[in-house]
Amino acid sequence: MKREKQPAKVSYFFGPGWKNLGEFTKIFWNLNRDDVRKRQKKFESGMGVMSIRGVANLISCFMLILFGTAFFVIISGAVSVILGIAYIIVYILFFIVWLTDRIYLLRKRIFVACPNCKEKYLIPTYRCPNCNRKHTRLTPGKYGAFYRTCECGEKIPCHFLTKRGSLAAECPNCGYSLSGTETVPICVPVIGGRSAGKTAYITAFVYEFIEKVAPRNGLRIRHYNQKMTTFYNQEIKEDYLHGTTRMTKTENDISQASTKAFNFMVGSDKFSPERLVQIYDVAGESFIDNTENEEQLQYKYCQGIVFMIDPLAIPMARNHMDEKISEVDKNSVGTMDMDIILDAFMNKLRQITGKSVDKVISTPIAIVISKGDIKTLSSFIGEEVISDYMIKHELSMDSYMDVQDKIIRQFLNDNGMAGFVNNIDLKFKNNRYFICSAIGHTREAGHYNPKGVLEPMEWIFQKADPAMKNAWNEHKFGNN
Repeated sequence: MKREKQPAKVSYFFGPGWKNLGEFTKIFWNLNRDDVRKRQKKFESGMGVMSIRGVANLISCFMLILFGTAFFVIISGAVSVILGIAYIIVYILFFIVWLTDRIYLLRKRIFVACPNCKEKYLIPTYRCPNCNRKHTRLTPGKYGAFYRTCECGEKIPCHFLTKRGSLAAECPNCGYSLSGTETVPICVPVIGGRSAGKTAYITAFVYEFIEKVAPRNGLRIRHYNQKMTTFYNQEIKEDYLHGTTRMTKTENDISQASTKAFNFMVGSDKFSPERLVQIYDVAGESFIDNTENEEQLQYKYCQGIVFMIDPLAIPMARNHMDEKISEVDKNSVGTMDMDIILDAFMNKLRQITGKSVDKVISTPIAIVISKGDIKTLSSFIGEEVISDYMIKHELSMDSYMDVQDKIIRQFLNDNGMAGFVNNIDLKFKNNRYFICSAIGHTREAGHYNPKGVLEPMEWIFQKADPAMKNAWNEHKFGNN
């Protein structure tokens, strides 16, 4: 397939250099030819009078043709060989520079995940900071090793060492404006049925991580772009401070993405480059009905999955809680069967990834029971139950998350969810169960007071990224 021509000047060694060598050879040959013609004319003008001078001109002409041509061949050949060797050395050096760039990207696990169309790229489309021309293959090559010269004359970086990632970029597929193009993505879809608490969970996690986890662990936060900054300040912060949550709407405009991504960069002295945290949220109806406007390609490359379960959607569990739950909670109950939701998700995974039914998936999945503030629920799987178990079995606090996982599994098995638990075990190599309360109380009864929202993400981050584990390890997770 023919590569797209770039709006840049080709490096001297990949075009102009060979052209100059050809011009030199042509000029040298023309000089030799002109000399021969001059001798030939002198000989022809003295044809009528055969003299010693005429014979000398004839011999001179012959010798010039013989030795001049030989000299031309030797000199031009020697120059071509010397320059050819020099160019080969340059090509090898260019290849080494390209290879170091490629190895860096692959070794550091750097890629670009478009938050709009969900396509994945190693190198996005970059724009010239001067003329805004698009450069689709901004890597070391025939246009330059560390920099390339745009058609407008601007020198732009084309290697990680020269800060290529500082340029404005966009998705080659949909044109969406991208940031953090040379960071390590940590992509986590949050899935579940309608009213499972996905959006409230994302709101609580994002606020808690940015405002609390980052400062106490020496992490630096940088918002993805101005749009995300505004969204954080005007929606996430407002919802958190007022105890509200917004139902993720089903996107009817097919030109817009159904799955929304909130993203921010995390920096630290303990790792480089920055991590790009990208959390996906999709309306429960679109997720179950498979009616998203775009392919959910993030399942191919995501580092973890959060599967939200509304405990009020479990019939046997709901029977224990009917008298204690508020009217607000009763009006926001997900009625979809968990096995149907899991089947819909598995079908989507197989469709996107092409994996067979029997293939075990290595991507970590955190099964999170939401609405943990419901008092009756906490009497089955709450902190006191976990603490009592740990005391009875003389376990240290390092075992807390493992005990929580064990107790939640047993709770689900006891309440008609044994098939669900078995399916998760069969299909996901790495799985763990959590309980959380994103808001901490009934909606709109004061600012968020979340519990348990950080642990699922921390477990996924630790599984996905050893460097992040070194920077954020507030909880211990055994091999359940």
